[in-house]
Amino acid sequence: MLKTVLDVTIPVLVFWLMFVVGLELSAEDFRRIARRFRIVALATAAQLLLWPLVAVALLATLRPRPYIETGILLVAVCPSGGMANFYTYLGRANLALSVTLTAVSCLAAVLTMPLLLALFKTQLEDPATLTVPIPLMIGQLFVLLILPVLLGMFARRIRPDFPERHGRTLLRLGIVALAALIALVMIQEWEHLLADFIEIALAVGLLTGIMMLTGFVTGWACALGASDRFALAMVLVVRNVGIATAVAVTVLGRIEFAVFATAYFLNQVPILVAALVLFRLSRSTKPEMAR
Repeated sequence: MLKTVLDVTIPVLVFWLMFVVGLELSAEDFRRIARRFRIVALATAAQLLLWPLVAVALLATLRPRPYIETGILLVAVCPSGGMANFYTYLGRANLALSVTLTAVSCLAAVLTMPLLLALFKTQLEDPATLTVPIPLMIGQLFVLLILPVLLGMFARRIRPDFPERHGRTLLRLGIVALAALIALVMIQEWEHLLADFIEIALAVGLLTGIMMLTGFVTGWACALGASDRFALAMVLVVRNVGIATAVAVTVLGRIEFAVFATAYFLNQVPILVAALVLFRLSRSTKPEMAR
């Protein structure tokens, strides 16, 4: 029964959240891609290359249980999540850059996710675990990622006041619904979560720390300002756990594969909040000079 509920609610929730992302986009955001093409291209390449490399290295080092292994790979191939924009907003960092990078990541995921999952099959003891009909998956990702973003942009275009009046409410409702979804997965898979909590928490902590540090170092190497570096770090570290859950449940048909995505979201929150507070404190005590 729960599987049937998740099959319906997960796609609806992901569609909703991506529609909210679309509400934040305008033609100016895509013109920004042309103006800051180097940063956008670098961030996109970093997600496509570094996440798989770090995930494979982590699997080789920790050798987690098979369902955790698959969960790590699903998180690694997912695009950036909309929560990256939320953390960037709270940090008073470059929100426009964050929104742009998140949108590009989600649009690219329609093609990159199936390709990376196909490559990752060789990392599993049972390659059949990640055997998915690629055309079907591409179609599903198009419906869940690109279509709602386009609809959100269209709504913003015909009703410019709509995002300002209703955008935050829709985002809050989406976050509440995401929390309810996570609770459902936790209830269904509580035995896995309790039995392997230390193993899961260690993997989440390592992935979060490595990717967040990678974002800051990459921004520093490209001579970006502090505001840009924080936005880049959030985009790199925050994953679209809704998409990971959707693929696990509706494409692979295995709820337990969504356990790591759920744990990634929950265990990551205190780490990112701490990073956000430290960033705000550093900005208040040592304001960034105008560039």
